[in-house]
Amino acid sequence: MKVRNHMMIRLLFSVVLALGIIGCSSPQPESTKSKKYDIRDKSIENKAPDFVLKDLKGGDVKLSDYKNKPVLLVFSTTWCKYCRDEIPHIKSLYSSYGKKDLEIINIFVQEPAGKVAAFADKYALPYRVALDSDGHVAELFDVKGVPTLVLLDREGRIVCYTCRSIDTLLKDVFPG
Repeated sequence: MKVRNHMMIRLLFSVVLALGIIGCSSPQPESTKSKKYDIRDKSIENKAPDFVLKDLKGGDVKLSDYKNKPVLLVFSTTWCKYCRDEIPHIKSLYSSYGKKDLEIINIFVQEPAGKVAAFADKYALPYRVALDSDGHVAELFDVKGVPTLVLLDREGRIVCYTCRSIDTLLKDVFPG
C-alpha cells in the first residue's frame, strides 16, 4: 500500500511539473517579442539617424544641418582615459580635414554640461561639442563603449562604426 501511494504521489508530482513547464513555455504574445537581430540594421552605408542635441552654448546641433559634408561623430566622456588619449589624434584630423569640409562633432554621453565645458576648455577642443545628456543618441548609434567614432559620408551614410582605420577611410572620403 505504501509503495502504491508513493507511486501515485510521484505520478501526480510529474503531471504537475509537466503542466508547469508547458505553461511557462507558451509562446509570447507578438507585442512582447524582441525584434530579431538583423545585421543589415547595423551595416555601413545605411543612412545615419537624424538627431538634435544641445551644444555648450545652448544652440542646437542637428545632424541633418550638415548635408553635403562628411561628419565624424566622436562619442566620449570626460572620465574615459582612452577618450582623453584620442584627443590629439582627433585634433590632428580636424586640422587636416576640417579645411576640406569635414565636420567633427564630439558627443559627450550622459555628462553634465558644466563638467563637459570645463573639459572642453582644458583640452581646447576646436570642434563642435554636443551634450547627449540622457544617452538617447548614443543608443541610436548603438554605442557600446567610449570612445566610439562614427564616420558619415557627404550623403549622410555611415561609412564605419568604431572606425579603427579612420585615417584610411578619410583618405577614401577625401581622394587626392
